[in-house]
Amino acid sequence: MLLLRLIKRNILVYARDKSSVFFSLLATLIILGLMVVFLGKMNVDGVVDLLNQFGGTRDTVADRSNAQQLVMLWTLAGIVVVNSVTITLSMIGIMVEDETQKRLSSFYVSPVSRITFVLGYIFAAIIMGVIICSLTVVIGEVYFFFNGVALLSLEQMGKILFFILLNVFTSSSMVFLILNFVHSQGALSGIGTVIGTLVGFFAGIYMPIGMLPTKVQTVIKCFPLVHGSSFLREIFTQDILVKTFNNCPEQIMVDYKKYMGITITYQDDVIGGGIKMAFLVISGMVFIGISVILQKRRNVMSR
Repeated sequence: MLLLRLIKRNILVYARDKSSVFFSLLATLIILGLMVVFLGKMNVDGVVDLLNQFGGTRDTVADRSNAQQLVMLWTLAGIVVVNSVTITLSMIGIMVEDETQKRLSSFYVSPVSRITFVLGYIFAAIIMGVIICSLTVVIGEVYFFFNGVALLSLEQMGKILFFILLNVFTSSSMVFLILNFVHSQGALSGIGTVIGTLVGFFAGIYMPIGMLPTKVQTVIKCFPLVHGSSFLREIFTQDILVKTFNNCPEQIMVDYKKYMGITITYQDDVIGGGIKMAFLVISGMVFIGISVILQKRRNVMSR
């Protein structure tokens, strides 16, 4: 089947380019560095300070330990979302390389429908994205295990895998649409730097969504990435949140989840999982539809 051959070809092109693999993971390494040096301690101190407001008989050592676990799990969820974008960006960046190497014209004159051409890149990106994001979760779980953090249940892991697939699908479709307007390696490097920077903010890692002005929050909530990270964070942190905010008023935990982007609200109402899921799926389908239309309108002679 032609589609399967295109998918296999794109995966092999990506896998044999070691520098591409490294730079697609660079954003993850930067996030880990920031969390170790600065952001992690700041977020942990914020949770501890919040808990200290209730004083009484609280165990400050246990509070800090729980806060550290909470921040680690929250960060891992964000890293998975970042990977869903950066990996697919590198994968679909193969299309730009094909264009600069004049291989794209050969595809255009071959009996390949535009939808097959589009899906060949997107499905390859989805496969690699799911593999690397899942591997990220496994590595994170192993690290947590040796640091005394309780492992996620099989049910939670199943949900995480499903939402990884959903996130990667939407990210792949979005990235493919963006790269339709990129026609050189220099432009690809530039757009990769911009996306790699912005994805950390949209995923709420560099700065929790609650720190942003209300109008900015409203704009950011229109991006699928925010809803995808919310899905994963809810699963990763559901147990440790209860443990961390034990004996605290429930509203404190509700406000914290809203502030950290674990839940997404619209006009003070929490957006349900069904709506977020529909938003991700529909967004991905719209991105693919627009990409197919753009591909059909391309003039081979002008490339």
